[in-house]
Amino acid sequence: MTGQSEFNSRAALCRKLAQREPANRIIWIAEAEKWARLSRETIDGRDDEKIEAGTVAQLRERPSRLLFILA
Repeated sequence: MTGQSEFNSRAALCRKLAQREPANRIIWIAEAEKWARLSRETIDGRDDEKIEAGTVAQLRERPSRLLFILA
């Protein structure tokens, strides 16, 4: 299960990428907002299992590629 801190970390990473890649800024800001929304849903007590089965499972590989870009 993915926790709130991981959602917040991913949102922060997307915001950094938005600064580094002005051409893709809109995409990274949208991604950051999606992760922030998932974090808020976790706080509100919504179904974590539904979040895990959907969005997070599909994007699990992205963080390693994103960290490579920042290096």
